[in-house]
Amino acid sequence: MATFIPARVGALGARSIHIKRALGRLSDDYVVRTPLRPAGWAPDFFIQHPVQGWLAIAVSDAPYEALAADQLFGDGESDAFDVLLARMAALPVPAKLVVLWTCSAEEVRRAAARYEAQWGLRLVSKAEFLDNGETLLPRLAAPIATGTEQALMAQYFAEAEIAASCTTRRHFNRDNTATLQRYFLDVQQESAAKQDLLLPQGQAATIRDHALPQEQAAISRDIAVRLVNGVAGSGKTLIALSRALLLAELHPQQRILVLIHNAPVVADVNAQLRRIREGSGLPANLEINTFSAWVHRQWRNVHQRYPHMPPNSRMVEELIQHFRSGYPELRLPVRRLREELDFINESLITSEAQYCHASRSGRGFALRPAERNAVWALHGAVTASLRAQGMSLWSALPLDISQSEDRHRLEKYHHVLMDEAQFCAPSWFHMVRLAMHPGSSLFLCADPNQGFMKSRLSWKSVGLDVAGRTRKLRKSYRTTQANLASASMILSRHTQGDPEDFLVPDLDGMEPGVKPALVYTDSPQDAVDRLVNELGACVQDGRFALSDLLVIYGDQVQKTLLYGRLCQRFGAGSVWWLNKSDQRKAPPGGVRRSHLRLANLDTATGLEAGVVFLIGVEKLLAVGRYAGVDLEENARKLYMAMTRAGLRLVVISSERVQDSIRDAFTEWTPPAAGQ
Repeated sequence: MATFIPARVGALGARSIHIKRALGRLSDDYVVRTPLRPAGWAPDFFIQHPVQGWLAIAVSDAPYEALAADQLFGDGESDAFDVLLARMAALPVPAKLVVLWTCSAEEVRRAAARYEAQWGLRLVSKAEFLDNGETLLPRLAAPIATGTEQALMAQYFAEAEIAASCTTRRHFNRDNTATLQRYFLDVQQESAAKQDLLLPQGQAATIRDHALPQEQAAISRDIAVRLVNGVAGSGKTLIALSRALLLAELHPQQRILVLIHNAPVVADVNAQLRRIREGSGLPANLEINTFSAWVHRQWRNVHQRYPHMPPNSRMVEELIQHFRSGYPELRLPVRRLREELDFINESLITSEAQYCHASRSGRGFALRPAERNAVWALHGAVTASLRAQGMSLWSALPLDISQSEDRHRLEKYHHVLMDEAQFCAPSWFHMVRLAMHPGSSLFLCADPNQGFMKSRLSWKSVGLDVAGRTRKLRKSYRTTQANLASASMILSRHTQGDPEDFLVPDLDGMEPGVKPALVYTDSPQDAVDRLVNELGACVQDGRFALSDLLVIYGDQVQKTLLYGRLCQRFGAGSVWWLNKSDQRKAPPGGVRRSHLRLANLDTATGLEAGVVFLIGVEKLLAVGRYAGVDLEENARKLYMAMTRAGLRLVVISSERVQDSIRDAFTEWTPPAAGQ
């Protein structure tokens, strides 16, 4: 069956059903495209095939009387038909078809004798189109040159174009001619971005009522949910942003919200959009934010004051350490107890009985009934102590809002899109739903292979029924075959989750590439020196700009030393430390400057670059030497970090890697250029 982008064919009313049924008989390689917001007039739809080429199709209601050759004077219908034919003839495709919906086969034959040769197109009747479309249309389609195809896409499907600065595909383009390469979402990506855009809102309620608390079920019956599951580099963020921008332009009176998991990605995305939109900024009705910043603002809206939070995690851990003395049965580390308090809040648990019966699947450690009772008491003690100081846990903000009588003060949205949704807690989804208008849409993008946070919750466990409403993207455009194969191999060897949650990538047709490089150094200090030299070698020959490079660092490196050395080598204004407080929202020197990006491992999800360096990640590489390490969690983190790279990945380590993953890398022994 052909792929329809979007699902409904043109603005053709009841005829769309009959047309789609006829077009659906085309083979799987065909794409039926309907322009959503063309610049000027456009045909009703196009047929596209990778080999057969393109065919432009328009449907006309003109009666035969308006087409008859014996008319002495034109009328409105005749003039309109002539305008349609002239517009079709001017299209930059050689194959054009006009379906005369109200004419018989004999009437079309007569009209064709007059019009086809004059305008260089084909006329067919409704009956011929509906009955023989699957054999007729492939014969009419014709190939077009690559440049013509790109121009056609840019004119009629501009929303599918990707700025070169937003994709690592440009690193794989070996064409050095003067022709400028343009990049577009592939068929599956574009189809996912445009799914249901032409459907009346509220048709598909997809939240499972019985999976939610009573209040959540009551407010969840009237939203449409769609999920895109994709491997790393499959374009999920591009899909979400493309859909959001398209929604913002199609519905200027509706509010659209894009929630991205971490602040560095939000800053990077906003900087890229400002560059490619030439300073025009985002549409006024579109907001891109992190969940934490957004929920902080919503809390202020509800309570008309600022929330006060513990200044750091140490304060919370000290409170836990203080109160746990009353519960000797709790032998878990303080970090685990802090995570469990967050789990209670993020799971919208409000009573001890509810907590004692709550599923803790995927938490990584078990709790006996007596321990659960003690944890609940500890949660109450810590919460009360913070409240006495006018504070609360970050994780409690959504729960607090949901219990407030002033929820009517929430800012409301018509469309919400959540990227990296595999990291979102149940309370996040509930909070988002509270802020959505009836008949609104929720669009989720996720990579189940990266689910190393939020206990790898299933969609059912948070009340989302995505069965039959999920698109799976297995092809990666960010990285190479060798890099993705190495990362996937590491993940498959160290994960114990449901095989259904593991998305096997499609490696066919990918850039072959080379295995990730592994560089050993004698000490962490030597690792920093080697990193600086390798980065210098990348930009010295002019093959890469600073903006093509990304450094991801873990806990086993002195981050201030690393930042200082990079600034010393490349200049402080050319290094964007995405985790630095004064650089979290924008790079130093403005968005038009080329920057080397630097990001912490835990906030690197969603980032990408042509060349990526990993440093200070010894715990991920040599997990057997560290006590209390979660093998699966670290494997998922390493998979995420490795798949940030578009062309090359270089890992610098002062310790030997674990034997079970050594074959995923190629060891580099020569020193970097300039050493």
